[in-house]
Order: sequence, then structure tokens, then C-alpha cells
Amino acid sequence: MVIAIRTDLAQAKVKLLEELQNDVRFDFWTDPVPSADFVQVMTSPADKADLLSFIDKNEMRSEITMNNVQEYVDKQTVKKYTRSNIRTMTWDAYYTQDDINAWLDDLANTYQDIVSEIIGGVSYEGRDIKGIKISHGAGRRIIFIEGGIHSREWISPSAACYIINELLTSDDPETVAAARDYDWYIFPVTNPDGYIWTHESFRMWRKNRRPFGNNFGADLNRNWNNNWLVAGASSNPASDIYAGPGPFSEPETRSLSSYISTIGDQIDLYLSFHSFSQMLLLPYGNTTDHLDNYYDAVNIGRRAMGALSVRYETQYVTGNIAEVIYEASGGSVDWVKGHLRVPLVYCYELRDRGTFGFLLPTDQILPNNQETMDSVLDIIFQAKRFGYMRSGVRLPGAFSFLIMFGVVLTYFV
Repeated sequence: MVIAIRTDLAQAKVKLLEELQNDVRFDFWTDPVPSADFVQVMTSPADKADLLSFIDKNEMRSEITMNNVQEYVDKQTVKKYTRSNIRTMTWDAYYTQDDINAWLDDLANTYQDIVSEIIGGVSYEGRDIKGIKISHGAGRRIIFIEGGIHSREWISPSAACYIINELLTSDDPETVAAARDYDWYIFPVTNPDGYIWTHESFRMWRKNRRPFGNNFGADLNRNWNNNWLVAGASSNPASDIYAGPGPFSEPETRSLSSYISTIGDQIDLYLSFHSFSQMLLLPYGNTTDHLDNYYDAVNIGRRAMGALSVRYETQYVTGNIAEVIYEASGGSVDWVKGHLRVPLVYCYELRDRGTFGFLLPTDQILPNNQETMDSVLDIIFQAKRFGYMRSGVRLPGAFSFLIMFGVVLTYFV
């Protein structure tokens, strides 16, 4: 069962929900922050009475949004990919890790001149973190996409795979230009152990699968070495936001970060795909201060979310992590921005806003992926207007030049 608790509350009641979040019996799908309309909490039937008693005792308003979570799980179609037939990867279903990897293998065989398989790291259970590189020649700057770091967010790998497909098959001139002008490094699933576990054992699993005493898993998006365990993370191994025993303690984050470091000075745009909430988030998660090139990045992002909304009128909110949702440190985008100084770094929180949450119905997969692709192309377009991503030429960090309608404007950041 999932219960939505209203958050038009006094700060004292928000604090009570924050304390309840430490109770590992309850899975908080969204976090208790005053800016949110509601907090979604999943509970087992055995613990339902305790959660409702807490809500009643503290005079909070709530409603049941999913009475039987398993019913929604059962409605999510998982299709089988047919080996050596790349057209059988479709956008009306989800796919297993093996099928995604088989599809990547076949793409590399089908498009041998421009596609190569790459291994970005290794998981605790010894699985490769597999991706592909799309390149039409040497000397191009890099766009890097990372998906599936939270294993229950199935729409994330799907969106990454859709972008791969579009870059290789679309005849849209803007897509063709984007594919040819940049090297694309795309990793649909960066938490393979967890993703497999969501298919085979527990659909709502979030973390990796490393054992910690009687518990399993660290939150791989709290384990990066940037303000590790400062905010929005837990030192309790039973928690869904357990940050691990130390920064880069997990093989997935340690190996993937090492790989990214080898190409970090060539990356112009880094995208991390998550769900859900319909947000485009910028670093950083530990402060609401507008650091680095925040104003350029947020303006680029807002324009791109305008482009995203055109197709289906889907609305996204743009801003840094701490100001839009809550403080949460130790994430990949903060490390990439802070350590590698990549100019443009964004984290997508894909569909929806809570109606289905992590269990996004299969009839929303294609619309989600189409509008996401629209926005990625517009990020590139807007970035160029703001002086970024121009044949690898970076502007000084202190300012950028915006050339528009024949007028040169100086914008200090």
C-alpha cells in the first residue's frame, strides 16, 4: 500500500515525518520537505495500522494512492528481446538486464563503423557496467549519459536506450546532427545487480546488493566522494539511503568514477536519469547557493524543459537539487561537476509526479522517452546559444557570451 501524506504542515510535523523516515519498515517514495505537496510512503499490510496510527495521532491528512502495489507491479509488461533482431527492442515494455546487454551487443555488430561497446566498471557481484560509444570520428567532445543507478527506476534505462536508438536510426536533421557532432557515451544500467534483483526478487529494490551484516545494499547515488554523508543520506545499512561505509566504498561507484575520470576533460554535457517527480536538477545537493555557472545552467535547463513540454504538455521544475527537492549529497552529478568541472551537468527525474511513481505504466514509456529526447536535443541547442558545446571550445568560468539576434550580451555567473 502507498499512502500520500499532505505536507502543508508546520515545520514540527515535517520533522516528525523525517524521524519516521528512519523506520526501515516504511519506504518513503518521496521525502518530507515543506515545499512538496505530499509525501508518499509505502507500507506492508502488516505495518499499515502503525502508519495510519502515526498519521492520526499527529493530525496529518492523508489518502491511499495505491491499495495493492502488487497489482501495479503485475501490470508492468516485461518483453523478451529477440537476439540479432534490433527492431524487437520496442518502447511499450520494459526489458531485463540480459536483454538490454544483448541489444547493445547487436547494435555494435550492426553499426560497426560508429558503435563500440564500452565497459564503465564492475558491480559487487562481478557484472560489467556495459554501455556503448557512438562516434562518427575522432576529436569530438563527449556527451555522457548514466542511467539505472537506482534499480527500481525502470524508466531510466528505457530512456537511455531510446536515446541510443534515436541517435542511430532517426532521420530527423537535429538528431542526426547531434549524433554526428559529438561522441556519445551511454550506460543504460549502472547498477546491474540491483536492476536484476528488481526483476527477479523485489521490484522496489533501490540499492546495490553488497551485504552489510544482516542487511544488503548501499545507495549508489549517495556514495560518490562529494560531501559524502553530509545531507540526505544515512549511516544505517538498513536504510534505502545508506551511503555506504565510506565514499566510493562500492565497486560500482569506484570503478565507474575511475572510468569517467579518464575522459572527464572531454565531457561537455553529463546527464543522469532517475525517476520520479518531473524535475531537471542541477548540482549541488548540499547547498542552495548558486555556485559555478548556475545561472547559465538553469536558464539552459528551463528552456529545454519548455521544449520537453511541447509534445505532451508535461511540466518539469528546474533548479539545483537542494532548492527544488531536498538536501542530498554524495550523488554522481555533484561529483562530476565538483571534481571533473564538467560545464553542464543535469539530473533528470522522469515521469510521473506520483500517480504511479516507480511503477510507470508501459503506455507512458514512449511518451516519456520522446519528450526526454526532445529536451536533450534542446539542451544542446540552448547550450550553444549560451556559448557552450561549440566544437569543444570552453569559455572562461567567470563569464560566458550569449550571441543572439546579432547582439553580444555579457552574462556574469
